[in-house]
This record gives sequence, structure tokens and C-alpha cells, in this order.
Amino acid sequence: MQPKVEEHEVLAIQVSRSNGGSRTFKFNDGYEEVIINKIVNWINTSSSAERPTELELNQTPLSKIKIRMKNGEIATIEPAYHCIYEKQAKNCILADGEVILTKSKIKVRLNSVELFDWLLVGWKFESVGAPKEELLEETLYTRYFNYLNNTYSDFIMCPAIDKIERINGDTRRHIIHASALNYGAHHGDVPYDRIRITLTDTPEEGVEINRVITEKAVSRKESLLQCRRGN
Repeated sequence: MQPKVEEHEVLAIQVSRSNGGSRTFKFNDGYEEVIINKIVNWINTSSSAERPTELELNQTPLSKIKIRMKNGEIATIEPAYHCIYEKQAKNCILADGEVILTKSKIKVRLNSVELFDWLLVGWKFESVGAPKEELLEETLYTRYFNYLNNTYSDFIMCPAIDKIERINGDTRRHIIHASALNYGAHHGDVPYDRIRITLTDTPEEGVEINRVITEKAVSRKESLLQCRRGN
């Protein structure tokens, strides 16, 4: 049976290379949590590869992921290899797009190009903290969020400014379209809800909320897009 990993079980993910370099992604970091969820989704949606799970190598794996669970368990992901025996000599090369997952003493070989690529090089290119554009959106959203009543107090997850329009071309007057997910669903037990806000911001009237709608149980694809992780 292919073991699964639940998002809410994970405390941190550490990836390291045998020739140096490592990085740890922590679940309690709001930005890195999204990266962890991406890795977990790749694990759970990958297919089994009916090939050997033992590396049969005499050297340390090129790269390795350690998934630290909240219960103290550690699962690992390593690159898989193809080994060929010729004239009593063994030649092993990386199996492109395949990894080996070990969890709860169960070892399985998985087909996952995404996991394979991330394990070897992709982790190096994950942003450290939120990009400047996201921080600017969060700042604007926080300003406008304060004008909502307590009914929407939980909608603080992955805020986004979806669109800004000038009113009659005036650079001081704008119509703002914003959105966010409810933080209460971030453990993954239930789907996210989302609010969409339309407001005006002018020197004369200040901020006026024109419309707030709630979308119930948005799809996983939509929630990933909301959190800028849809690709």
C-alpha cells in the first residue's frame, strides 16, 4: 500500500544535498506552509512504480528530503536509480522522474516528475519569504479589511488585490476588487471559503465597501491559485 502524508501531520520539511547545501521549510511559517502543502500534494497524487525500492548504492544519496511529523515520525524521499549489471560490474544511474518514499517502515517507489525535480534543484529556487508584490497586496488588503464587520474576521488567508480601476481616469480615486480565504480551513480538514470585496477609495468619501460576497467550498485548484501556487 502506498503511504499517504496528511498536511496537518507535517511539522517541517528539510532537504539537503550530499555535496552541501540544505534548507528547512516550517509548517508554522505562513508562506512556507504553502510550499509544504505543495510537496504533500505531489506525494499523494503520484503513482507507484513497480521497480526495486532498495537503492543498492554504496554512497550517500545525491539529495534527500526529511519530512518531520508532529508525532515525532520522520519520512524520507530519495531519488531512485536504475542499476544494470554487466560482466559482474554494477552501473547505477538516476531514474528520471522517480523517487523512493519511506514512511512508517514502508518503502515505495513513486513516479513524480515534480518531486524528482524539486528534490534535485527546485527547492533552491523557492522564494525566501513573500515577494514584494505579495507584501504590497497584503498591506492594501489589511487597510481595507479593517472596514469590514466581524462577520468576515476569519478571511485573512492569502489576501489578494485582484483588480484596481481608476474612477474617470483620476489617479486619486479608485475601485478596488479584493479577495481572501478563511484562515479556519488552513489545516485542510474542510475546503476553503472565499470572500470577494468591491469597494471605492476616494479623498472625499474615504473607503466605502460596496459589495461583499462569500464563495463556499472553493476547489483545491482555486485555493492554490488564490495563494499564488496554482502552477
